[in-house]
Amino acid sequence: MNPSFDKDNENKDKNSCPFDSSNTHISKWKYAYASEIGTSHIKSQIAKQDYCLIKEEEINNSPYLFCAVSDGAGSAKYSDSSSKYICKLFIKQAIAYLKNNDITSLDRNIVFDWFKLFQQVILRTAKIMHIDSPREFAATLLFSVLSEKGNIFVQIGDGLIAKGDKENLDCVFLPQNGEYLNTTFFATDKNIFEQFMFKFDTSMTERLIMHTDGIELIAFDFKNKKPHFNFFNPIFAMLEDSNSIGYNKEISDFISEFLSCERVNQRTDDDKTLAVISLVGKNTNEIISKESKD
Repeated sequence: MNPSFDKDNENKDKNSCPFDSSNTHISKWKYAYASEIGTSHIKSQIAKQDYCLIKEEEINNSPYLFCAVSDGAGSAKYSDSSSKYICKLFIKQAIAYLKNNDITSLDRNIVFDWFKLFQQVILRTAKIMHIDSPREFAATLLFSVLSEKGNIFVQIGDGLIAKGDKENLDCVFLPQNGEYLNTTFFATDKNIFEQFMFKFDTSMTERLIMHTDGIELIAFDFKNKKPHFNFFNPIFAMLEDSNSIGYNKEISDFISEFLSCERVNQRTDDDKTLAVISLVGKNTNEIISKESKD
């Protein structure tokens, strides 16, 4: 029996509307994302443990974009459920906070409270289900909030958040590795405050990528410690050339097919998740500068 952390959303997934359809504001972003099961999971009859969710929200007349990506630990029995839950929880908590506070006041301590809430729910669920260790719910998290006044980035574990423009992409954080080979940190770890990474910046985010470690071998330049620009640029080019604003199903389907193609599966047998986000508008620096002053 798998735990159900969020009964209101347990029947919803990425194939349903990925944002609040009652939100009628004009999007400031173009974005696409997909998450595909790894061949090793198929062979072992293990559920896909990656999850991704992007949500647009207009809060106090200002547009925000929230993106959460999680990779459940392969050895954790219930990480397919916890990876979904932590993505939904962080987006929900961020929206609730921003309805009454400015993004510039959202700091590391507030994010720590969200991690503590996640761990409390996990511990309670483990107790109800007679599960010995919260490690059975271990999952990483990549989390971003984009806005006119600044951006929030949070990471625990491996995977990658990178930002840039049409010329370059740089890591927001380097992927976290644990003490031993092929190990990392998780949102269920006891010393989470010391381990998770947090950043607030006011620089323009023209392009943003977030992906789990499943595509690290083909998408990350280990020598220079940055994303392979030529890997992502064609996807961004298709997204930015599209007339579609907001969520782009066509590009999302393309990413899905690419992540599950034979050529990719020959290089990696893990679950694979990729989200790409592009800011709408040619004079984006001027747009953000003007609207931040208003």
